[in-house]
Amino acid sequence: MSESDRIRKLMETVPSPELAPSPYPDEREFSRKLDLELGFDIAACETRIQREFPATPWAGLDPETLQTPYAELRRMLGFLEPSPGARIADIGAGYGRMGLLIGALHPELRFIGVEVSPVRAREGARMLASFPNVEWLCGDVTSSGGEFPDADHYFMYDFSDLESLFRVIDRLKPIARKRKISVIGRGRRTRDHIERMEPWLTAIVPPRHFGNFSIYRSEA
Repeated sequence: MSESDRIRKLMETVPSPELAPSPYPDEREFSRKLDLELGFDIAACETRIQREFPATPWAGLDPETLQTPYAELRRMLGFLEPSPGARIADIGAGYGRMGLLIGALHPELRFIGVEVSPVRAREGARMLASFPNVEWLCGDVTSSGGEFPDADHYFMYDFSDLESLFRVIDRLKPIARKRKISVIGRGRRTRDHIERMEPWLTAIVPPRHFGNFSIYRSEA
């Protein structure tokens, strides 16, 4: 069995979007066990991050706090309903869970993962290497000089500080002026900011809210 087929088989065990969500602790535990089956070495990576980058705000956090459960990510994709050929960018992709789902189950889509931590980025790139529709970038997209992905749909979880969120939103605005984009906001801070301060994502197309995340769409 090829590596891509092995991962695909494991990804097929993630509950489909049509099923009712399980309790959140159960979805987190399922994801933790699935990462181990997939072959991630997350514990060693996080230990290295704590040793080499102790001052960063994301060092030392529980990996399941940093990452979105696989079942929730699959629900996001189901509710998003991207067209074939659509590009989906994960800003702060962690170890690439969204990329694994897209690479294994949605070959008609393109995934672009962006992760600031080089340790996590290397581990994510290793796991995603067998999928041709997946691209991986390591860098800080909150700075004006950082490479920013050109996509149709953007997934953003809460950043460690509000200034980073503001800068990413500002980099999305020129893209939205050229064409329609979607933003999947997850986390209280991200959703609250978009709802209060970004009418270009909320006032034209009504947002859709789903538990821990919301889908916002611009109108070019």
